[in-house]
Amino acid sequence: MCELDSHADTCVVGKNVHVTHVHDRTVTVTGYDPSQEAVTGLQVVSAQVAYDMPDTGQVVLLTIHQAIQVPTMEHNLLCPMQLRMNDCQVAECPKFLMSEPNDNSHSITTRSVSGVNITIPLRLRGVTSYFPCRKPTQQDLQAAVDEYELTSHLPEWDPHDTSYEEQEDSHLDHQGKVTERIQRTPQRMFAKCHSRGSYIGHAGIKNNKELGCARIRALGDRYSQTSSVLSEVSNTLNDDTFHQALVDQVCISSAATSKRKGKLSPESLSSRWGIGLDTAARTLKVTTQRGIRTVANPMLSRRFRTNDRHLRYRRLRTDVFGDTMFSGQKSTRGNTCAQVFATSFHWSRAFPIPGKGSAHEALSLMFKRDGVPMNMIVDGSREQVAGDFKRKCIEADCRIKQLEPHSQWANAAEASIRELKKASARKQAKMRSPKKLWDHSIELEAFIRSHTVNSCYALGGEVPETFMTGETADISEIAEFGWYDWVMFRDTTIPYPEDKVVLGRYLGPSTDVGPAMTAKVLTINGQVRHRSTLRSLTDDELKCLDHKRQRDEFDREIERILGPGVNENDLHDPNDPHYGDFTPSFEYYADGTQAEIPMVDRDDLDHDFYDQYLNADVTLSIHGEAMQGKVKRRKVAKDGGSIGRANANPILDTREYLVEFPDGREAEYSANTIAEGMWSQCDLDGNQYILLKAIVDHKTDGHKVHRADKYIHHNGRRSLRKTTKGWHMCVEWKDGSTTWERLADVKESNPVQLAEYAVANGLEDEPAFAWWVPYTLRKRDRIIASVNKRYHKRTHKFGIRVPKTVEEAIQIDLENGNTLWQDAIAKEMKNVRVAFDIKAEGASAPVGFQEIKCHMIFDVKMENFRRKARLVAGGHMTETPATLTYASVVSRESVRIALTIAALNDLQVKAGDILNAYLTAPVSERIWCRCGLEFGQDAGRIAIVKRALYGLKSSGASFRNHLADCMRELGYKPCQADPDLWLKPEVRPEDGFKYYAYALLYVDDILIIHHDGNRALKAVDKFFPMKPDSMGDPDFYLGAKVRLYQLPNGVKAWALCPSKYVQDAVRNVKEYAKENISGFHWVKKATAPFPRGYEPECDISRELKPELASMYSSQIGVLRWMVELGRIDIQTEVSMLASHLALPREGHLEALLHIYSYLDDRHNSRMVFDPTYPTVNKDEFQTCDWKEFYGDVKETIPINAPEPRGKDVDLRLFVDADFAGDKINRRSRTGFIAYINMAPVAWSSKKQATIETSVFGSEFVALKHGMEYIRGLRYKLRMMGVPLSGPAYVYGDNMSVIQNTSRPESTLKKKSHSVCYHAVRESVAMGEIVTAHVRSEENVADLCTKVIPGGMKRQYLVTQVLYDVYEQELSQRSDRVAS
Repeated sequence: MCELDSHADTCVVGKNVHVTHVHDRTVTVTGYDPSQEAVTGLQVVSAQVAYDMPDTGQVVLLTIHQAIQVPTMEHNLLCPMQLRMNDCQVAECPKFLMSEPNDNSHSITTRSVSGVNITIPLRLRGVTSYFPCRKPTQQDLQAAVDEYELTSHLPEWDPHDTSYEEQEDSHLDHQGKVTERIQRTPQRMFAKCHSRGSYIGHAGIKNNKELGCARIRALGDRYSQTSSVLSEVSNTLNDDTFHQALVDQVCISSAATSKRKGKLSPESLSSRWGIGLDTAARTLKVTTQRGIRTVANPMLSRRFRTNDRHLRYRRLRTDVFGDTMFSGQKSTRGNTCAQVFATSFHWSRAFPIPGKGSAHEALSLMFKRDGVPMNMIVDGSREQVAGDFKRKCIEADCRIKQLEPHSQWANAAEASIRELKKASARKQAKMRSPKKLWDHSIELEAFIRSHTVNSCYALGGEVPETFMTGETADISEIAEFGWYDWVMFRDTTIPYPEDKVVLGRYLGPSTDVGPAMTAKVLTINGQVRHRSTLRSLTDDELKCLDHKRQRDEFDREIERILGPGVNENDLHDPNDPHYGDFTPSFEYYADGTQAEIPMVDRDDLDHDFYDQYLNADVTLSIHGEAMQGKVKRRKVAKDGGSIGRANANPILDTREYLVEFPDGREAEYSANTIAEGMWSQCDLDGNQYILLKAIVDHKTDGHKVHRADKYIHHNGRRSLRKTTKGWHMCVEWKDGSTTWERLADVKESNPVQLAEYAVANGLEDEPAFAWWVPYTLRKRDRIIASVNKRYHKRTHKFGIRVPKTVEEAIQIDLENGNTLWQDAIAKEMKNVRVAFDIKAEGASAPVGFQEIKCHMIFDVKMENFRRKARLVAGGHMTETPATLTYASVVSRESVRIALTIAALNDLQVKAGDILNAYLTAPVSERIWCRCGLEFGQDAGRIAIVKRALYGLKSSGASFRNHLADCMRELGYKPCQADPDLWLKPEVRPEDGFKYYAYALLYVDDILIIHHDGNRALKAVDKFFPMKPDSMGDPDFYLGAKVRLYQLPNGVKAWALCPSKYVQDAVRNVKEYAKENISGFHWVKKATAPFPRGYEPECDISRELKPELASMYSSQIGVLRWMVELGRIDIQTEVSMLASHLALPREGHLEALLHIYSYLDDRHNSRMVFDPTYPTVNKDEFQTCDWKEFYGDVKETIPINAPEPRGKDVDLRLFVDADFAGDKINRRSRTGFIAYINMAPVAWSSKKQATIETSVFGSEFVALKHGMEYIRGLRYKLRMMGVPLSGPAYVYGDNMSVIQNTSRPESTLKKKSHSVCYHAVRESVAMGEIVTAHVRSEENVADLCTKVIPGGMKRQYLVTQVLYDVYEQELSQRSDRVAS
């Protein structure tokens, strides 16, 4: 008999069966009592039993594949789950317990190989369900007409596959309730096409660990197959500890199995092939054995089964997603939907089918044409998880994985359907092809998508087809013609003497029909022919009027037969807001071509014999963001040679490399930068510092506090016990490794992530979590909710109401009684009309052009709060170019340096503003728009976009490239340290003084440093017209007034004065505060930016409402810009308030208003870039011999630096640290101010990334940061051609740090500071910097680290950096002294 055993996870057969196949797998069996002796060497077999039909008496053979045979057993055990995975219907509930039993109740229903269903009724023996069976006789084996399989022979049965548990859990929410099924809004194609998939629950399993009788433990002999399971539990588990760590069991009448032994052992293969044992083992490791020969009858009177799909088809080493796309338009081939298969790297195939029930036919075609993937990932629709679809996957050894409900975004086929529909619909609308041809179009688009390069990092620059097949993809069949292109083809059916070369339309490549290069061609009678002899129309045919009449007649006949073509209105679906965002088409202009860059043969390059940096993973800064990249290759010079030379000392290594980042970007880095990045990420033992990725597991060590002791009582009051004792968390790091860490440590570093893990795993009620998890999550939710509300409340900028539309702008002007916004609109439209070719009223859109939306956006200029209107294009409707898409800008640091060098070398400074900058560059897309209200009387007309409008993705890059070509034409070259600073060698004719002229580009603002500035500026004006009133001496630059001053010592120097900007900002804040802040009080005579004793991190006042939080965020931005313009005296305070942008409080807003009160009294300030050489007491800087410690190290001089010209400069740096200044987390703050001669050019105030335990440590970290900045500054100056007088003079106020960096014999007592210690000392040893002590009262870097109250110290420090801030106080003090 065969018994159902719900505790069994594998079927078990006894001695009364006919074994048809013995698998090359064995198991070891033990009972439920560990003291019992184990039984080894039990075989995994396929076996048959005979079942006598109770109604007809017919003998039926039932096959049980992948069962364990126990020869001493009289009966057989059936695992219900193993049967269900073969699509058998198992109803275990007895009929007498059911309210309405029927014939299918308490039975097993299965299907034969030929597709005939059979229902086997179950009986009861005690409480065990069973059905009678017997061992088949030879007569039974010969007479059997059909064969029924209770379990499947493929894929290999693995009861411990975690996908069953994951799929079951995906149907439950966090409360254990079944999730709702998805009701997805249909997406239409041509107003009637949609993609749908009903999510039907797929039964998952979870191992039942209840003890039953006679347990069997199956311990597989092949360890390697357990590795993937073990690694998911913990990386500490390995093959050596498998037998002790894995407690999975196989039971007889409660069976559970572990991993099985491989299908074929190395010993067997070695014997059969006559090869060595080691060779056999390595062969099995890199090959598969998917075929199983089933011998159902030993007499061989019946044929072997021919189901060898798993052998005939190519195997794909990736997962494939599947989904069904539906269309309301029936195609010419009778198709109403298409089965789409896709991968995460954008490979796709589309198979049109008559209905969703034919999805399995598409699966067969994919297996045949492309191959069988490892897993087929689909949603829960019935046609994709059951029936023929599932059967074919099983037969081809392809596992079906079902996505969890409500996660259609995880299905790559969904995204492919969306992109295929967009591209296909756009092309059909462009060519006006009939709707009934949609299935041909979608097929072609899938091929195109698979053969197109995309930015997916995994592809490594290859097209998806190449990555999928492992062979270089060939595009011959799809590259010759476009969708629905006119073609001439040879039609052999046309009788003589008619011309056999006739007109047709191209529909895509023919698959499985004819020879290579065969295409589908639409004929004039609406039929599709497969032809390999076809061509495009010639120029003469395109121009010929008779031929044009033939084409027109062709289109009319096709429209009569197949219906109208697709038009623009068919592309807009009100149910799909993204459906209109179609992929644009690109056609190249003749004048847009660029000179071909000569390619260098790799074999001709001069490579070093050994390059330790290639393929290294290193975290580097790119665009201000730290990102891990891979060093790909050396940078190559124009002559084909590698740039730079190798050196054992990384400081002297001048090689340059290209580093590739995960998002596909590449950037250039020098060898010493890469080495520094690698070193800074490692500890003393070379282990890399890594970041937490996820928390994956938890455990206790037996010392945890139990729930009964959750509370403590003190003075009659009950409270939660604050403890983390006894808990450890398994943490997965960014590099993929996992470690066990104490709960206390993880809570301190990642509290929100840990709290979310605790809730997800039901730990929030444990004493170690209950006291802090609810509070942490509530705080997280408040922050997120506050930020989300704030985003929608941004109606003002700098206190000025900003409109969203032209209509709202007019309404605001009416309310305010002025025309400021309307004037801004009129000014913009006067300048921007040149970008449009406005067509006559009633004109239609041109063929081949894509429609975009244009609209007006509004802003308030930061430098003078002027109203600004800008007409922008809907760039989101066009495809992102593969190259740079923005116009970069010169750094503010470069501007300060240039102004200092100009005064030092007695050069002129001139400024200009390019008129309508972007409009000077041609547009690279073919687009049109419909004129809006801002166009006045032309509103509603169609306009062709001819120039690079703001908003287009390529406009910034087009303008920058256009301007760069002009600068090169004028003889300028970009600086390697700042690509928007251009330099040109010049000679002053009066005295023969050699220097470099500079052009600094900030989008459309140009600053010229030249001995004849007007002439240099006019040279640019010839190519890019300037605004007439903008050319000349600089007035305002980036919001600050620029003036040339004569200092008391007679030296002329340039200065930045942001006074007007500060006054305007103060006025706007005052007006806004009076109207929107209740109880507003403006502090008068504020002597310092912060109220005395105020600490922002300790503020516990109420959180700001969304409107005020938005205003707070905006004003922090204004204050930050003031700091950029030179207001160093408020830098620390602004930095401290900026750290609370996510959740600002009322106290923070009051502190911000206090800063504005301070600025109201002291708005006047000047940052003077004094070129005077400083007085440096060189006796304070010790010079020592460092060779014994660091060898003969020397500062790296860039080999591609230009020849130095002009006067040399001195560099000075004042650096300081505020130890443990943050009262909450005790992080220290780094601050420094860098000078060129007497001109401050850079300043910084920033929290340190690590928590230092001593003043010495925080000061050394600060000194290292300052040293790194000086290194970068020296590099920039050299690349600007500025000569340096010697090492940089670095001043610090910590004597211990200065002694450790100026005396070689000093020793380090704390290894935790070794990186900073040696980095700074080596910089001193190579002559890059020298250090000396300065009294704290005289260290101007204190302004960047500490909140200094009003008084003499603050006045002294501020006056060392800025002019005019305390002019009134100093004047009064002088008067008192004089009196």
